[in-house]
Amino acid sequence: MKSDTLLCSIPDVILPPPIFEKIILLNGSGISYVSSNPGHFSEHTDPHFKIGIPFENASIFTTWQTASGKRKQQYVRQGNVSIVPADLPHETTVENKLEMIVINFESSLIENLADELIGKSVEIIENWAAQDTLIRQLGLELRQEFIQGSPRILYVESVINILSTHLIRHYSKDKIEIKNCDSKISAHQLKRVIDYINENLEDNITLSELAVVAKMSQYRFARGFKNATGFSPHKYLILQRIERAQNLLNQNKLSIAEISYQLGFTSQSHFTTAFRKITGITPKCYRDNQ
Repeated sequence: MKSDTLLCSIPDVILPPPIFEKIILLNGSGISYVSSNPGHFSEHTDPHFKIGIPFENASIFTTWQTASGKRKQQYVRQGNVSIVPADLPHETTVENKLEMIVINFESSLIENLADELIGKSVEIIENWAAQDTLIRQLGLELRQEFIQGSPRILYVESVINILSTHLIRHYSKDKIEIKNCDSKISAHQLKRVIDYINENLEDNITLSELAVVAKMSQYRFARGFKNATGFSPHKYLILQRIERAQNLLNQNKLSIAEISYQLGFTSQSHFTTAFRKITGITPKCYRDNQ
């Protein structure tokens, strides 16, 4: 398997390539939509925190060594979510053809966020077969984004931001209480961000860009923006693109494909799906009804 795969990488071991793998990398973290044939991955460690979300017919047998040195075993199947701390010795056997979402988190991301939220480091505990509705739903949404083309960076950053906080809150060794941080965004900051979004609708805007515009950390900006507008930055961006699309459709000068390209959608199919999700009809129906 390629050394840059997010599914598994074992030093000095050549593994068979995946059936397919689509990867979005971002500042040391990343998200992968991958399919693999059955196979065995011998004991290894990974420097990243990792979340695995397997889909239909998954059957993965895992053996790992806990922090205390005890060896444990667990089956992972469809409906489970795997939480794997960084540097955890483990080996896995994929028993069936596998399709899954893999999310890697740079260790420093978790450490810096924990320091911002609670002022101290945390120890994430492994849970190979967690039942976690939030992570499962995000995994399904990510798979759909990959099927339609490729997730936008703002969406990927938003997912990583949400799940980083979720890991700290729910999978730390010690019970963590995250107090409400000062995440208020001023009217002036909000106007700057909204103006920036509207001026760059066609670009692959990132959460880090918007946080810089607001002069806030990504975590506080994302929370502050949603508190102020009722929408996540990614959702707001999509809404603004659809509103702009409606104006362009009304003008009847550009084709639907040209509009989807002009507004930064990864494909016409992706644009149509987003448009229908928000308006209830396709762009073609919208134009025909005008």
